[in-house]
Amino acid sequence: MLGTRFRQRWQNWVDYPLRQGAVYAGKYRVERFLGMGSYGQAYRCIDLSSGLPVLMKRGKPSKRGLAREMLKRESDMLQRLDHPQIPKWLDYAAHRKEEVLVMELVEGDNLEHAIMEQGRMFTQQEALYLVRQLLRPIRHMHEAGYVHRDVRIPNVLASGDRIYLIDVGLACRIGEAAAEGEPIGFADSWGAVKHRMRVPEPASDLYGLGHLFLFLMYAGYKPLEGQEERGWEEELALEPAVKAFVQGLLESKWRTAAECEQELDRILA
Repeated sequence: MLGTRFRQRWQNWVDYPLRQGAVYAGKYRVERFLGMGSYGQAYRCIDLSSGLPVLMKRGKPSKRGLAREMLKRESDMLQRLDHPQIPKWLDYAAHRKEEVLVMELVEGDNLEHAIMEQGRMFTQQEALYLVRQLLRPIRHMHEAGYVHRDVRIPNVLASGDRIYLIDVGLACRIGEAAAEGEPIGFADSWGAVKHRMRVPEPASDLYGLGHLFLFLMYAGYKPLEGQEERGWEEELALEPAVKAFVQGLLESKWRTAAECEQELDRILA
């Protein structure tokens, strides 16, 4: 027990965010700490050479070599992707024993924040059009040989009229085995869903897209008082063609994002 508490305190200490105003690698001034994931920390910074804001992703010091390995893999992948709905790679910089990935900063709110904090709700049509926009960067990734593996509302960002797919930290090559140390089991209630999303095949991203659509629809769902919980097929008032489309996403009906796009375009038309 004492050892566990000590390790937790040590981890909290070494992973403490960089202070505001700190200059990293002589290039980037930290403006704001944005958040922390399993392997990295994100900061809004100013590129001192251009004066422009950028996103800097720093590997969590407590994760040591694994964080550096995953950050380098993410950097290599971003350099091979070129799509207007995926943040662009800008730099990979070293500072002492640490390394950081610098990319385009997209200003906006992710869907999780929009739904949970702002109370945003979506009509069936709005949710379908959002899915249609997301299929474009997903298709680009698949055609480049990668699968995102984390298509969820925290990783979808709205900036003006454009929808971005962000955070390729868990992405990998299609068919690639899990990296050593990467979590493959999940203890929370969404464990089975996340486990399916981690399979390195294109259908995993379409499966994630199906659950994302359901999240959008449930944002405005209010069950009747005393009503027993039912499946989404009964609880959500979806048109038959839309219900069949969502089932297709969840049941791996389509092998590619392109096939999925064709079916969705038919429904939207």
